[in-house]
Amino acid sequence: MGNTANEFTEQEQMLDEPRSGLREWLQRTSLQDMVVSHHHSRDFNGSRAEYIYLRVRLLSFVFALLAPLWIPIDLVLLSGASFQQMLLLRLSFSGLFLALGLWTTQPHSLALARLRVALFIGIPGLFYIGSRLVLGGEAHDTGVLMGYSFLPYLVVSLLALFPFALIEGLAYAITIGLVVVGTELLFGTLFTVRAFSEIWLLGLLASIAMWAELAQLHMLLQLYREATRDALTGLVNRAVLTKWLDLEVERARDTQRPLSVLLLDLDMFKRINDTYGHLAGDLVLQVFARLMIREMPGINLIGRYGGEEFLAILPGKGEQQALELANRIRAACHKARVRGPDEQSIGFTVSIGVATLQPQEDTEALLLRVDKGLYRAKEAGRDLAVMA
Repeated sequence: MGNTANEFTEQEQMLDEPRSGLREWLQRTSLQDMVVSHHHSRDFNGSRAEYIYLRVRLLSFVFALLAPLWIPIDLVLLSGASFQQMLLLRLSFSGLFLALGLWTTQPHSLALARLRVALFIGIPGLFYIGSRLVLGGEAHDTGVLMGYSFLPYLVVSLLALFPFALIEGLAYAITIGLVVVGTELLFGTLFTVRAFSEIWLLGLLASIAMWAELAQLHMLLQLYREATRDALTGLVNRAVLTKWLDLEVERARDTQRPLSVLLLDLDMFKRINDTYGHLAGDLVLQVFARLMIREMPGINLIGRYGGEEFLAILPGKGEQQALELANRIRAACHKARVRGPDEQSIGFTVSIGVATLQPQEDTEALLLRVDKGLYRAKEAGRDLAVMA
């Protein structure tokens, strides 16, 4: 177990402090949450990835549709080889965005979401460089062809539509800035008043976009926590657990890795409520939730399944590892004590069903089987972990 008596005493003192304004706690966003995404939960990262995926798809289709509509203007303003080169460039631009919009692989992967955004800014960057080459670097000084020079500003402004952490937003903005600076350097126009003014404007728009990105991320974090977290324990709720169990079942089949689940039920919980009151029962639930987090480090998919039942999803864990974790939690419950509202010392135990995904088994069958394991643990006298 590796936990001393002093550690348990400190844990109990922390957990038994009055909970004032849990809603405010759920809404609170730390500076780390806004700067980097490493501390975001796995379920939130998946939902944010899907949010980014949908917006990239929509914008990609818009660009793919609108790009060819400029061809008649090119036909009027350009002639000969320049028009043919620009036509090829524009059709390539449209085709690449169409391909990006049709790319539907793993919408819940944050790594792929970042790659999609990189491509979303990279395609216009290549078009911008190509158009400057076709026009001989004079796009800024040829009347209506100034429209080509606006593309970097349009793209950096569109970044405001995405919920990025500060480091992510900076990386994308700097990438766009390097494209513009590199192009100006290529044509020997970097050290001009016009180039400096355009880079200044690009920086200003990037700053506004990053402010909007952070505001979106903050709002998304607040809404997600309120919609997906159990207000009493702070763990994810049943809807999130079911959604992510479906995804983990698919991933386990694809990767041929084991997947186990624990269904945990506090023993005689009604008696605790009847004897000590519902406030004491709430404290027991909160203590048990934190105990699970402490005893299963690195396991993010832990949630309240309903009432006094909790579910833990264990990707990569086989039968023996899952059973060891279950017994570790049981042993920790034996040492834990909750100080009730009237300074009572309340102990509790837990019964646990354990199941490992079998070939051809779906989510519903897995949950049904682990529930039977929990039922057997209850029938056998409680305070047991039973492999389904």
